[in-house]
Amino acid sequence: MWLLTLFCLTSLIISTDANCGLRPSYESFLKTGKTMAVGRYASTGEFPWHVSIQSNGRHICGGTMISALWILTAAHCFAEEVPPDLTVVVGGIDLSLPLEEHKVENLIIHGNFDRMSMENDIALILLRSPIEFSNQKVPICLPFIQDVNTWQHCWVAGWGTTHAETGVSTSPVLQKARMKPISREQCLKRIPQLEENMLCADLEKGGGACQVDSGGPLVCSYWNTMRWFQVGIVSWGQDCAEKPNHEIFLSVYSYRSWIETETALMWKPFFLEGMDKLANAAVVLSRAETQMVFLEYYFLLFISLIAIRLL
Repeated sequence: MWLLTLFCLTSLIISTDANCGLRPSYESFLKTGKTMAVGRYASTGEFPWHVSIQSNGRHICGGTMISALWILTAAHCFAEEVPPDLTVVVGGIDLSLPLEEHKVENLIIHGNFDRMSMENDIALILLRSPIEFSNQKVPICLPFIQDVNTWQHCWVAGWGTTHAETGVSTSPVLQKARMKPISREQCLKRIPQLEENMLCADLEKGGGACQVDSGGPLVCSYWNTMRWFQVGIVSWGQDCAEKPNHEIFLSVYSYRSWIETETALMWKPFFLEGMDKLANAAVVLSRAETQMVFLEYYFLLFISLIAIRLL
């Protein structure tokens, strides 16, 4: 039975598009999640899926590219209607520099979102024009499993308020903070009112959750590979002065079917369109990344052969 389970999980990983969650302009075996904690600010290409959602040219929330047309974010970022000036800015880490802007065609807020409890705090943005993926613009992978122990080297990032106690300013340059997901049982001891489909993560090695964006992602790597998955959406957190500081996220895994259903109803179903162009033209995988893809396929083949012999 355990072989069959492992086979299914491996199949899910391999079936994930070969380029989602990769960082072609940043990653190498010398720059895995284990060593990128140095520094407060993100490097170019470190979070190529992260976007700035803006109104009147002002950053209001973070989000992630999950395909060329769809942005994943939090419902609490918006009022009932889409502001006519709403834009999504992609392709860079410094908001003070000219970056690529996309107009919004539609906003989908979860029908059962509750602003009091923050239950179902998830939203989708449909862009008017597709993002053309490049080294600096890569969609994130969606998670294939719920267990928080599966994920390693988790991070949040954002242009959010740098001093929450004063609310003075936001950073024009994307900041980052390393997080450690904790079990629901542990989180319930601290936050008894925690809703279903929410998860918690503690801040690691200094800094503050004030560095994150509402609506932005909690991203984690799978095992020691260089593929990154969006495990959570930043929903709410405690005051930055409180220790330990922890952030509350919506579990993306719990809403995969909602994402697929809502995007299909718009006649623009979610899938990683446009990645063939990225693979053939814009991105040349590093030797390390190529080795990782081959290792994944060989592992699947090995498990398949064992399963066949045992049947």
